[in-house]
Amino acid sequence: MTGNAFTPAQGVPAELVAGDLWAWRLDDLAASYPGSDYALAYSLAPRSGGAPTTAPAVWDADGWGVSILPTVTTGLTAGPYVWTLFATRTSDGARLSICAGCLTVAPDPAQSHDTRTQAQKLLDAINAVLEGRATKDVEAYSIEGRSLTRTPFEVLRNTRARLMREVEAEQAAAAGQSYGPRYRKVRL
Repeated sequence: MTGNAFTPAQGVPAELVAGDLWAWRLDDLAASYPGSDYALAYSLAPRSGGAPTTAPAVWDADGWGVSILPTVTTGLTAGPYVWTLFATRTSDGARLSICAGCLTVAPDPAQSHDTRTQAQKLLDAINAVLEGRATKDVEAYSIEGRSLTRTPFEVLRNTRARLMREVEAEQAAAAGQSYGPRYRKVRL
């Protein structure tokens, strides 16, 4: 990391962390939207739906700055968000969308949350099913007109093997290592 982390960068970051102070600058818009004539504000909406969060931009000597306090960001759910920047003309209240984009909110590291990948969660669930069924050898049965069919062991084993490879690849990528078969050419 270079520089001070509290020094705002230009433009909306691609990833922000819930519970942190969010800040960025919009100095390139100062000439087109001077603070004497306009008010700028962001709307951040979860891509999965829900109430948007509004963040006003503040005019200063250098241009526009945006700052969202940790008390606001702590309440945001981790995941993808869509942002829109609005300019409102102060003379008549007319509003226009200037630009829009996407960002990702990472979970607050100070809060407890499940850090497993989706593949790891599925692998753990399949392992739990296999452990629970180790003593049960019946895949389907019927009692008084009600029937129950379980997923065959072969399907569970194949899915488990595929997920194990996927988890190993994710772990190797996270560690900066390559994954998969390695071939060494030998001249005879």
